[in-house]
Amino acid sequence: MALTCPVCQTPALQPAKLEDSLPVLACPGCRGTLLSLVSYRHWRERPGSDAAPAAPADAAAPKDTLSALCCPKCARFMTKFRVSADEGNQVDLCTHCDEVWLDRGEWELLERLALAGRLTQVFTQPWQYRLRSEQAQRRAEQRWREQLGADYERAREAREWIAASPHARELLAYLYVPQTGSGAK
Repeated sequence: MALTCPVCQTPALQPAKLEDSLPVLACPGCRGTLLSLVSYRHWRERPGSDAAPAAPADAAAPKDTLSALCCPKCARFMTKFRVSADEGNQVDLCTHCDEVWLDRGEWELLERLALAGRLTQVFTQPWQYRLRSEQAQRRAEQRWREQLGADYERAREAREWIAASPHARELLAYLYVPQTGSGAK
């Protein structure tokens, strides 16, 4: 039985290879690939699999499928997982079949991010939690940058100086507690 591409919905997926000894099923239309995590783990266990080939530095950002995809094997919805806090791409995983859908160029993105050899970590709760924390931190910093305007850099430097000081608590108390006595306003 031929498997249908979850993106194009028409062409039958064809056998191909992402790397030497890493078989996938590829769509000739959109050029996405279906990667079995069983095959991936077998590929990772072979000698020399830690040295993933370098992707070209000028590789274009891959287009990500934004809609929910159904697994070509079981037709269940695949779960999207963020790869990096810096990249918007998400890889799709069928948790029932242990199959990953990689849109065109996402394997190269994984290689560029040095994640091709650590793909299964992307699907873990700690990985996804760390990415959400990084994104929240960046959004908070952006809000401070917008609110403080020209004073943002000075405030950031002061914050770093206080954090590095052995007297950080005392410095914060000094800044927070209203001053009393002569000359204080």
